[in-house]
Amino acid sequence: RFPTDYCKPCPPNANCATSNTTLETLGIPREYWRASLLTTEIHECDASDHCSGSGGSTETSRRRLAASGGAGPGCDLGHTGPLCEWCVSDEQYFSRAERGCADCPTAGRFGILAGVVVALAVTGLLLYRALARAEAWDRFRARLDIVESQVGFQPKFKIVVSFYQVVATLGPVYGVRLHEDFTRWTDFIDAISFDLLGLTYPDACIGSMADRLLLAALWPVVLVLLGGTALACHALAVWLMSGPAPSSSPAAISDDGGRSDSDGGRGGRGTALGLLGSALRSLLRPLQPSHEAVTPYNLRRDLVRSTLRRLLYWAILVAYLVLPSVSRSIFKAKQCVSFNVNDFTGARRSYLVADLDVLCSTDEHRGLDAYFWAFFVLWPVLVPLAFLVLLLSIRSEVRAQRVRATARASRFLWRDYDPRLLFWEVVDMGRKLFLASLVLFIQTDDGSSKLLRLVIASVVSALYLAVLALARPFKRSADLYLACTANLLLACSFISGTVIQLCESDEDMCKTLVGFKSERGASEFVIALTAAMLAASLLVVLFKTVSAVRMPTVRLTSSGRPPVLELSPECHFHGFISHCWGTGQDQTHTVVRRLQLLLPGVRIWLDVDNLDDVGRLEESVRDAMTFLVFLSVGYFKSFNCRRELYAALASNRPFIPIFEADVAKGGASIEALKAECRENCVEAAPAAYPNYSGPGEMLARVFEEAAPIVWVRVNAFQLESLKAVALRMLLHSPFYASRPAELADGVMVPGQAGPVAFSGPVTILVCRGNVGVRDLSELVKTAAGEGRGSTASAEAVTAVVIRDAEEALEGANAAPLSGHVVFLLYLNDKTFLDAGGVVARLVQAAMDRRIAIAMVHEQEPSCGGVPFANFFQQTPQVLLQQPYKLYNTVAVPLYPAPAHRKVSLRLVLSSMGAVPCDAGPLQRRWQLLRRHIAVARLVRRRPAEPRQEPVVQP
Repeated sequence: RFPTDYCKPCPPNANCATSNTTLETLGIPREYWRASLLTTEIHECDASDHCSGSGGSTETSRRRLAASGGAGPGCDLGHTGPLCEWCVSDEQYFSRAERGCADCPTAGRFGILAGVVVALAVTGLLLYRALARAEAWDRFRARLDIVESQVGFQPKFKIVVSFYQVVATLGPVYGVRLHEDFTRWTDFIDAISFDLLGLTYPDACIGSMADRLLLAALWPVVLVLLGGTALACHALAVWLMSGPAPSSSPAAISDDGGRSDSDGGRGGRGTALGLLGSALRSLLRPLQPSHEAVTPYNLRRDLVRSTLRRLLYWAILVAYLVLPSVSRSIFKAKQCVSFNVNDFTGARRSYLVADLDVLCSTDEHRGLDAYFWAFFVLWPVLVPLAFLVLLLSIRSEVRAQRVRATARASRFLWRDYDPRLLFWEVVDMGRKLFLASLVLFIQTDDGSSKLLRLVIASVVSALYLAVLALARPFKRSADLYLACTANLLLACSFISGTVIQLCESDEDMCKTLVGFKSERGASEFVIALTAAMLAASLLVVLFKTVSAVRMPTVRLTSSGRPPVLELSPECHFHGFISHCWGTGQDQTHTVVRRLQLLLPGVRIWLDVDNLDDVGRLEESVRDAMTFLVFLSVGYFKSFNCRRELYAALASNRPFIPIFEADVAKGGASIEALKAECRENCVEAAPAAYPNYSGPGEMLARVFEEAAPIVWVRVNAFQLESLKAVALRMLLHSPFYASRPAELADGVMVPGQAGPVAFSGPVTILVCRGNVGVRDLSELVKTAAGEGRGSTASAEAVTAVVIRDAEEALEGANAAPLSGHVVFLLYLNDKTFLDAGGVVARLVQAAMDRRIAIAMVHEQEPSCGGVPFANFFQQTPQVLLQQPYKLYNTVAVPLYPAPAHRKVSLRLVLSSMGAVPCDAGPLQRRWQLLRRHIAVARLVRRRPAEPRQEPVVQP
């Protein structure tokens, strides 16, 4: 009650009920353990149920206990070591799941695992063989390629794996032990760490610590070699299936294409190899690559090169995935845990965490130094250094988008990052290595029981988050946001780990300072953070996948695949766009940005993005495969524009002219632009092109070599202009120069205005006084049968009836209107200016009868096209006011270019109630319902209201 120098307070978690209790006789309750009889430092056995609580540990080795069949001091039978987490028997290991010793698995487990792997491989091969013969497989692969190119599964996979590889170290590296109720979730996190050896076989059952280090450091090398063996077998199988062995000279092959007599008339490479090749042909034929451009003489060389590229990719993938776990296994040779063994002298005893039978700083422990430093140099040092050297060797071709074999094989490292930050994967790898293993250099003896590692890890994660947000290394913004989220949650996890350790040491302080009643609350918070990362990742992938399916990108009409954007060896850009700043700058930027969305990966030289020195314009033109010319007023008057034109002529670049047709937005007629060209392109022997012959040569290349593409700003029509530009760029690429058939059907964009048709009979009313409407109605009728078979097209055209509006609405003996009725109004410079105002009267009569008005606005001036504002002057006021409000309905613009006119006619049909030809039953019903709702909203003239006669504007 009144302690003196000889009587001390009873230590926490001790039992001092016995009188005359001394340090040696101090009572230790069950589930607690102390390192010796001379210490008051008592530890709770969190992972073991076999702490007896009596006595204290000594330095008795496990080998002596195993010989006697006894138990370690303070432990139940069969258990020994610190916290009773070591097994006396060599045939057992300590299992945290069972909270005690368990029997080691038999060696047959490896055989079972190998059999399962082989069975899965054979099953996958047979499944692939069956799917490869199905037509739907090709469509599925094409669809998957498109989705993957838009979503980017690889960077998201790497971000998630990196997050969980670091989180999995909270326990073994930072000493953060989550509550026992969450062991299943921690097992899931451990599985993602790719420590295959630790997941398949317990470390304590393998052998000595030196044997474990050897196995932990070398099993990935064995895995790479096994993958190389499989790839070599695949290459051999392909070579055997390729037919007769290529001879070194053409004389070895007979004139009729058969085998020479030296082969003995046997098919294949000898009898045995021939039979083996025949057996493999039926099984592996779907795996055999196409060798259309490969001769028998270089097939073997190409197979060797392709196998080496695949082996490099496999080695990079394995090294990337296992580097954190292998490095952590290597650091087990240095990770110790210390306990106080003498309160009087302050002496401590340190145990190797991976092998509690080994005392640190002893000769046995120092014998592991050679293994540790050798494997430390091999994995945490040489692997990132090898990645860095590899990226340095390919940086020029990646930045120039001229990817060759080595860069393609190592694309796992750089494909997801901006070319300016090609080495970011090495930076991120350094972060992972530090957090997962190198941090073990901090307080090697007792760092797991202190907070310093957690504090440093929290600071590093926060700093890396800031650097990540500033550098923005990812190509996709979604990947950047996901990476920032991962690092934010990681920093929060380290902070929560600090809270867990505080709560374990003092629950009262935990409740007072933090707010958690115990470490369970903090553990729940960590679990919530890690689960939130998984949920966020899945949501991002799901959202991006749905968006990718709906995102419009250019695809080949013939195959549905995205086009190949190959660059010529001497070029770094797919196109150079030339424009006049005063009249074409805004739309030129629109062209480039939209093309970059429609053609992911396309590189177009644009002044605001790439111009560093105006004196190097000619060099920039030569650095692009094609020359895009945006024609607007004043283009040929610009000196720099003419410099670019002459450079394109000198380098013989293909011209792709784009013509701004809107006069109000800087456009001009083709004739006006030609006149401007004749007037200004008159330099004699310009520096960039001394052989220039005069304006005639320029006119031929710009206007006559290929028809200028009309640029239209409205969305659906703008897409047609962009498709035309993309198609011409692809036609001049080296990849499609040898494959013109793939572009014969052109390109398409999902969601573009496709063929439409009516679901039933339709009557189109036209007015004779509406000049040009009769011809337009015939075009609409023809377009109604587009996109169907010949029989269906004839039926669709027959279902559309064109009738005179005056006869149908005002005729005394007019036949009743049947089916869906639409009044077609053609807006041009003569609309509503007819004698007697017949057009206005019939439009009013149609609206009185709730007949839908489909308006078409002519855009070509030579065909009567005028600005839409003119119609507010031409239209009678009665049609502009309530209850009619004629122009509340959007008019469809009618453009003269064939591609744009086709879209105009399809939009006109859609405004009349037509639905897409490829629409399913539900979509058709939905479109018809929308059309009925739109018709029902037409304003009805009140019956009591007197009819107003339209007044024609003079």
